[in-house]
Amino acid sequence: MCSLSRDLQLNSTHPEDSTVSATTLQCDLHFLRKFTMKSASIATSQRLDILLYRWTTSDSSQEVRTNSTLRRLKGSDYSSFTTSHFKRITTTHMASRKPAKKKTSQGHPARRKGASTVPFESDVRQALQPFKSQLFRHFQEDGQSASDTRMAIESLTTLLTVHAQLRKSVDVQSFDPTVLGEQLGHLSSLGKEVSEASAAILKHYLTFLGTTANFGGSVEDFKQSFEFLSRMAGDSPIVAPYLEDEEANGSFESMPFVFAARELIQWVGQGKPTTAAGVLTGETLQDAAAALGLFIKVDDDAEVTEHPEWEPEDGTLVASLAEVPRLSAYWDALIGTALLRYQAPNATPTEPLSDALLATNGPGSRLIKELIAEVLFSHILINTLEKPGQAQIAEMVAGVLSNAASSNTVRTEFALQIPTTEDLPEEQHHLIPQLEEVVPQVESLLRIFEREGLVQITDEINVPIVLRSSLERALGKVSDHVLKSTADSSEADAD
Repeated sequence: MCSLSRDLQLNSTHPEDSTVSATTLQCDLHFLRKFTMKSASIATSQRLDILLYRWTTSDSSQEVRTNSTLRRLKGSDYSSFTTSHFKRITTTHMASRKPAKKKTSQGHPARRKGASTVPFESDVRQALQPFKSQLFRHFQEDGQSASDTRMAIESLTTLLTVHAQLRKSVDVQSFDPTVLGEQLGHLSSLGKEVSEASAAILKHYLTFLGTTANFGGSVEDFKQSFEFLSRMAGDSPIVAPYLEDEEANGSFESMPFVFAARELIQWVGQGKPTTAAGVLTGETLQDAAAALGLFIKVDDDAEVTEHPEWEPEDGTLVASLAEVPRLSAYWDALIGTALLRYQAPNATPTEPLSDALLATNGPGSRLIKELIAEVLFSHILINTLEKPGQAQIAEMVAGVLSNAASSNTVRTEFALQIPTTEDLPEEQHHLIPQLEEVVPQVESLLRIFEREGLVQITDEINVPIVLRSSLERALGKVSDHVLKSTADSSEADAD
């Protein structure tokens, strides 16, 4: 068992100048996965359906089990656990069975002689017993009544029981990150409110384990689980103060990405020929690149560049749009925001939207620029995620951006320095060689965002206030993309 009190303080104790310490940043930026679910595999529907079926029908009285489940997973401070959600969980998996004969209720099975017939439930309750008083006080600190606190702990017990069933063992002092992904991944398919409430309860419990020095895993396991649960609970560190349209549009006028998007839409004019999928090819691709100041040459027979530069050097031979990443990102942004639509054989502008992009004032002008920024953020991160061996780079950059849009001050020298043995706990020293390789790549990707005006890098790293809502939505898209990719991969493996 290890004490995490010191490590928890890293996230709450800052120097007097309100900047995050070097050690904190190394933990936050290198090991906290703000949006990723890479390490979490999603259970196949069939596997977890069987689990839920057994859970809801294991007692001889189905009505007792269902009502008990609803009571345990519903509390005023965890209102997302609604009766309708959990009726859906229980009734869906019992719909094909004949209803069991109604028997006289004898109370919750865990409180009857012989305990529960649900696998691992009795063991989980027994394992929680030593923490019962402390746990009750921890949950009641939020101002809940005693009855609501008891219901919250019953909800926690249910979640820990399912976790143990998927894990095939009972350990209430740590979480298996992969199993968390399975558990919450399936709950996501049942409804966002259900998964968010589940993650919130588990996160609250994880905080309890850390603050009371009862967490039994490693520092890295704790941080990975905490950030994963934070993301699934819908928590976001991003702070986006309100801006009037006039102020927002004024900020946009100085941003390179707005200038580039305008140059490209003006080049399109009344329309440019593309494939039916909207892809630029041949001389049209070459001309479009020139509109962004990229003087490349298109040759269908050219050797494909495996890792093209964001802005290829003048005269570079390319075979396709994918080899001109900057143009690809902006073209994707114009299509993704409906600024362009396909009318065979051309891609043509949507006039009201293109007019809004070219305008310097008005709510419509602000909105289209925010949407373009959102697509650029998500396009760059998702493309990086999909490159072999680059997923960790995208994860770390997302962590930096998220912190840079929060109330924290992100010092560039700390965020982009390669940690030494003095900066990290001993159990993380083995990560230094890997960080020596990936941190320069993290800086390179951040410089791309800086090039387009999506982030500012001086002594500090900062996401402009006007772009923070765009970033928050983009990180949500990236998270959904990772979740879907993982689910598809799991289904393919199952087949």
